[in-house]
Amino acid sequence: MKPYNNLLKHFFILIFFFAISFANAQVLLPTPETAFNAQQHNFNPEVIKTRGIKKIVFEIVDKKDFEEVVDRNLTETYEFNENGFLSRYYYTTIAKTIVREKNYRGVTETYNQYVYDTISTAYFYAENKLILKRYHDGANYYEARYYHYDTLGNLTKELRYKETNNSSDKTVFMLGNQMLLSQDSCQWIVYGTKQRKCILLNNENRPYKENIINFDSAGRKTSVYENYVSASWIKQESKFEYNSKHLISAQFKGNANNSVILKNVYEYDEQNELYGEKQYRNDVLMKEISYVSTKDTNLLHSFVIRDHQNKTIRIVKLKYDFGMLSKE
Repeated sequence: MKPYNNLLKHFFILIFFFAISFANAQVLLPTPETAFNAQQHNFNPEVIKTRGIKKIVFEIVDKKDFEEVVDRNLTETYEFNENGFLSRYYYTTIAKTIVREKNYRGVTETYNQYVYDTISTAYFYAENKLILKRYHDGANYYEARYYHYDTLGNLTKELRYKETNNSSDKTVFMLGNQMLLSQDSCQWIVYGTKQRKCILLNNENRPYKENIINFDSAGRKTSVYENYVSASWIKQESKFEYNSKHLISAQFKGNANNSVILKNVYEYDEQNELYGEKQYRNDVLMKEISYVSTKDTNLLHSFVIRDHQNKTIRIVKLKYDFGMLSKE
């Protein structure tokens, strides 16, 4: 019986890895919350957890039209916890550019030397709900946001603090002082499974905004209408459309400054994998994003951002860290 049991065991192992390799492997998934935030990506926790991904590094290069590619060693790094949720995000930014000269065989050339800062944000969870987000500017400034929820999982309070780190080792955080910067609360009114109202209160417990949120039968957010108490003329609304599985369109319309309409359109292939995104402003195409996956791993390999207004291209390559093994 042992040879049979071993054969059966190996069979199920092969079936498992076969299923993993062809499962939906979309690492980045558009969401209503991140649709119009260029600095925030939504990582698919199911894929991150299933694939055992511990870290993803974005290697970034830029190119202007009719110019060579410029590699300034810019990176973004995303680390994940055991449940596939983002635990730390840090990126390099150029703090100073120093122009240097070098002489080669009698020819003097100039080049740029960059001085970098590393900016980071740490994320903490309880039962897969974000309860703390701590920002560090790379020097001495720390800012934290603490989140509270009701029994239904709705956000009820956000506390924003300036904090100090008592540790001399900046890789270790030891909480010192806290100074409250702001406090927002939210009172929820549930009209049914498809509509809720959120009344936002400031630190004086006075309402300053109301949000009406609508959902479809699958519980997905379809629209958000925002009204401000002290400036009732300001109207902002967001609308979202889906296919059977994913977000396919997101639109924002507001008049807080000049009237603006933002729209993102997402394109998926026959495997329901994201491969294209178009971003419009007042019906003018601003950016196009193309996503490229690797055939052997079925994971996102890179994406290219074409900025039509600034006539630039940004190329982002993803490197995966699976703990003991790293793979591009």
